[in-house]
Amino acid sequence: MRILHIIYSFNAGGAERMVITLANHQVKRNRVGLCIINNLYSQDLLDELDDRIPQFCINRKKGSRNIFDVLRLNWCILKFRPDVLHIHDADAVLYIPISRFYYTLLTIHATDLPLTGIERYDRTVAISKAVACNTEKRGFMKPDMVYNGISTSAIQHVKRDASGSKPNFRIVQVGRLEHTVKGQHLLLEALHKLSSPYVTVDFVGDGSSYGYLMEMTGKLNLENQVRFLGYRNIKWIYRHLCDYQLLVQPSLSEGFGLTIAEAMVAGIPVLVSNLAAPLEVIGEGAFGYYFMCGDADNLCRMLQQIISNYEEALRVSDKGREYALTNFDYIKMAENYANLYTE
Repeated sequence: MRILHIIYSFNAGGAERMVITLANHQVKRNRVGLCIINNLYSQDLLDELDDRIPQFCINRKKGSRNIFDVLRLNWCILKFRPDVLHIHDADAVLYIPISRFYYTLLTIHATDLPLTGIERYDRTVAISKAVACNTEKRGFMKPDMVYNGISTSAIQHVKRDASGSKPNFRIVQVGRLEHTVKGQHLLLEALHKLSSPYVTVDFVGDGSSYGYLMEMTGKLNLENQVRFLGYRNIKWIYRHLCDYQLLVQPSLSEGFGLTIAEAMVAGIPVLVSNLAAPLEVIGEGAFGYYFMCGDADNLCRMLQQIISNYEEALRVSDKGREYALTNFDYIKMAENYANLYTE
């Protein structure tokens, strides 16, 4: 089978991570390509793709309606000759007049995304039950649901004798630095309210909010407790998640939460905002902790609770690891998509 993934941009994010994981698995038995429409992509991420996956970069300026970009996009499709167009941004299909000659599948990667053109797809898939329900509530046909998958066997598992005994309590937050979506400022506020010099936070990722969050760190006098590590590739993340005592994901909007599932597999406790999708990942609280979305005071109280009762948090994380291993492995994701391609 010939599968062409089409996406607007390819910078650090859950959609890009899912495409890399899925495409690298699919290419073992299929002919797989990646087409990036806009001139927004990370070479570091592209380097994570299997060498057998051809990359087609249209290099359109974001928002442009240049007819030559449309022609280049459709020419790339004709050149690749796919059986399946697996598209990751709904309205991209509007720029592919030849799409009616192919089987088209759309993955919806978050709640409340624009879904212009969704009626043109043969199949739509949501990455969580929360995204599927949100899509249906907005008046569209309810999509199929396939959880995003991770390479569970590649994630290093925490060693318990090194978890709770260290004097410093190390927190990690992984994701693009975009505080209006990912809520990193809430974690800084909570850390300030906690007033404990033994609690530290590492932010892993880069993005447009770096300057804002750095300035906020200075104003709150947290320079000795907060580090911004910048972009780290997936091998680094999988190797080092187990170095931390807790992952906090304070998102204000989320469609799934790959880093939550990854931390669960690493065996460390997780604390997430009580959005529908993160709650779904942690089994509505059975396999992790949550706080009220947008509430730094509540986040601080939950941090205090977890730190004070860390042995209990480790027992919760043990159950969470087994749940994540069962539900979020990429093999299961790939099998589900393979079935949808052939139905």
